[in-house]
Amino acid sequence: LVLSETLEADKPAFVQRWYPNAGEDGNAQPGVQYFTSLVELLKGCYDTGVQTDLDPPVALSLSYANAYERLMASCIELGSGYIKLAKSKSVLPKTAQEELGRFAKWETSIRQTSPDVSSYPEDMVGTWQVKDEVGGKTIGVSNVVLKPEGQVVVKPPLQGLRWRLDPGPTHLDTCTFQVLSDDGAILQYRGFVDRGARLEARFSNRSIKIRGGVSFLMRDGDVALLGDDYAKDVLPINYQAGATRFVMSKVFDIA
Repeated sequence: LVLSETLEADKPAFVQRWYPNAGEDGNAQPGVQYFTSLVELLKGCYDTGVQTDLDPPVALSLSYANAYERLMASCIELGSGYIKLAKSKSVLPKTAQEELGRFAKWETSIRQTSPDVSSYPEDMVGTWQVKDEVGGKTIGVSNVVLKPEGQVVVKPPLQGLRWRLDPGPTHLDTCTFQVLSDDGAILQYRGFVDRGARLEARFSNRSIKIRGGVSFLMRDGDVALLGDDYAKDVLPINYQAGATRFVMSKVFDIA
């Protein structure tokens, strides 16, 4: 509440600073409309406790609408208690990661409108350098080969399982792959890649990056919350989130 009231009080100064010649049309400027959307979002969170409408409260230009969409995706991904998807009759998510998975599934149903959408696009096939990180420090580097039709190849004694790419949330795509360790534990890597960067890399051959987290999986877990999209491809097992993050970059000079 304090933040929304402070921003609202500073709105005239914002307009004067960035649109000094706008005059009476100050509130119609794209940046001001985005500013107003943020203020209204904060008010809505305070008034209702939880915001389930992910659309901007004020009509925005294309670039600012994209920025607002990314903000909503980040709030869901990071587990905001104020920004959530609308409730459904299905099993409710218990964690931010499950909430994000539901959001990704909803996004998939919107974007996958043609029957030939592939879960294993050619631009994702190849060798990737994966850096495991804890607390911002690299603790290990390895190469992972994503092969056509979802096959994963890693260096023994590890064993690659499956990988897939799903659309969403918003401007991102979700990449998931699983690895079986020598002690029987299953590690699931799930990260996000910018769709625009993927498209640009097709022409420039620049390396694209995927960032995400590593989960430790159990074969005997409750699978009710994993969703049908993953059960058909990767192992239908429950997971426990760990502290390990990862960054993977596609390698173009390794056959």
